[in-house]
Amino acid sequence: MTPDAPPPATQAGTAPAARHSLESRLHVRLLLVLGMLWLVAAAVAIFEVRKETNEVLDLALAENAERLLTLLPLHLPEDPLDADRARIDSIGLRRDSSAPIVVYQVLALDNRVLLRSSHAPTTALAPGAREGMSLHGDWRVATVTHQGRRAQFAEAVWHRKSTLERASVTLLIPLLLLLPLAAMVLHQVVRKTFRQLQPVQEELARRSAHDLQPVSLQETPIELHPLMETVNGLMARVQALLAAERSFSAKMAHELRTPLAAARAQAQRLAQETEDERARERSQTLVRQLDRLTHLATRLLQIARVDSGVALQRQSIDLRQLAQMVVDEFPQSRDNTHQLRLITDTSPARVMGDIDALGIAVRNLIDNALKHAGGEASVVVRVLPDEISVTDDGPGAPGVDLAALTRPFERGSTLARGSGLGLSLVQTIARQSGAELLLTSPVSDGRGWRACLWFKPPA
Repeated sequence: MTPDAPPPATQAGTAPAARHSLESRLHVRLLLVLGMLWLVAAAVAIFEVRKETNEVLDLALAENAERLLTLLPLHLPEDPLDADRARIDSIGLRRDSSAPIVVYQVLALDNRVLLRSSHAPTTALAPGAREGMSLHGDWRVATVTHQGRRAQFAEAVWHRKSTLERASVTLLIPLLLLLPLAAMVLHQVVRKTFRQLQPVQEELARRSAHDLQPVSLQETPIELHPLMETVNGLMARVQALLAAERSFSAKMAHELRTPLAAARAQAQRLAQETEDERARERSQTLVRQLDRLTHLATRLLQIARVDSGVALQRQSIDLRQLAQMVVDEFPQSRDNTHQLRLITDTSPARVMGDIDALGIAVRNLIDNALKHAGGEASVVVRVLPDEISVTDDGPGAPGVDLAALTRPFERGSTLARGSGLGLSLVQTIARQSGAELLLTSPVSDGRGWRACLWFKPPA
């Protein structure tokens, strides 16, 4: 496993986060609640439909029994089987000859059958039945008594059950079709609700790494105000901590430069006044070490200025003029060795940024190339419409993790002395300027180093 690869626990830990999505959990719970409510509603609706259907069918049986007694003549033939059934049919009673679904009987008070339908039993359907509805065997019977006669209208139980089942299915089908529709509506409502968080997300995404201003609560739902207030409090504490660290770095840099300059002057004076060769060499070594400390203090001061936001005034900058100004600061660009060259494009090269901060970045790139490329190497600064690059033909940094070189105090495999802060500072300025620092090594033939500030086109 490479040092830059994340540990297995980190890679595997992303899956539970996806499974624990608040929106997903809300969807599942609301769907469960919807399913339970649907089951309860369906059960209640089916119960009520079956109850109402039973009551309607029972009422129809009772009404037919009353009609039968009301419309029959007072005296019936002695033989009921020879009765004029056509006349009975003429009064509106249904006689089904295909299947015994509905049958009727007219009984004497002693349960003798005086009249019956074709499929009715020859004996009383419900001999001891009283007024009203009753269940006898395979029949649902309605009994009505009038003028010494008893009429019984009966419906087959299997037909009643079939009717109730059809009524239940007829009710259940629309409810089943309604369930996925309700689920879709619920899904859209939840998604629309969570979209209210998108303005806050977009606002935080647009911010730079150094923008720690409180998040506005105007577009945030009231329920999220406690959370956002906690986030704002956290950012305020982080901002205070960063401000304290930047202030400390700046003060330390300022405090170090004065005594370092005094110590360097004393060391130079000692080297000039002493006659001891060994003492003179040690004094010169001390001067070099003090120069290195002064350089480190300067870099720390630059980082503190950039991090504090002092050098973040955005304005239109001509990269060609900026590069020319920085290159002119190096004596290598003016001597006869032509170690440092500037190549510019004829096309306009204007970007938005802070001229001081970008000047520090380009200066550090050039200084890094001159320091690590070697005395015989050539350094070329090239300006294109959307980038400025520094390239050298030195040994480069083959096999080195280039991304790691942008971390503070990280140095490559070079004999040149340095603080390890140059590329870290350039990376910070690039991010704050909307640019990207691109490092390439080797450039060609296994040699060379290229550092490029690429300015992203505006969105």
